Amino acid sequence: MPFPQNVQTLETLLSTEAELRAEAERMLESGLRRILDEYGEVHIMGSYSLHLMVWRDLDIHIVCREFDRRRFFDLGGRVAELLKPAKMHFRDEFVMQTPDLPRGLYWGVYLGDEREGAWKIDIWASDEAGFRAPSEFQERLRPALTEDVRVRILRIKSGVWQHPQYRKKFSSADVYRAVVEAGVEDVDGFFAYLKSLGRG
Repeated sequence: MPFPQNVQTLETLLSTEAELRAEAERMLESGLRRILDEYGEVHIMGSYSLHLMVWRDLDIHIVCREFDRRRFFDLGGRVAELLKPAKMHFRDEFVMQTPDLPRGLYWGVYLGDEREGAWKIDIWASDEAGFRAPSEFQERLRPALTEDVRVRILRIKSGVWQHPQYRKKFSSADVYRAVVEAGVEDVDGFFAYLKSLGRG
């Protein structure tokens, strides 16, 4: 997967991560968190939780006791009214049952073109069983995130997130696994890792 790499200094990577987390916090405090809290137990996941942000992507998982599609669309309407997104994408994984995705309901909220730096927000709603796999994956990662590992992940993510196959053939989770489980050091090593899995 040849691709021109976005090489950044360590100082830039760390300052960008901190700035994106601060932006995410302001968005949550703008009324988004208050809305989400009305629908279940809210968990802010992914790169925000792990301090691995390199682009404007926020992962949210709501654990609900009961599933009501009308209520989930009500949530979507309130999020749209607050954030005024350019588009929103709904999916029902009780119907689609995509491998490696939670059995739940999903909103993909796009505040513009994410490839150009606009926010993308993933909002999942599921029961405890649907939340278990993403939660356990994240908690397995957390102890492995030494300073060196975190920097390697930030470098690789910053170098690949604008690749045309990002979120199609590979994801941030693949970067995490490559670094933590396979000791991958850089972008070239990451693409070699994908190739070794038959995904290059």
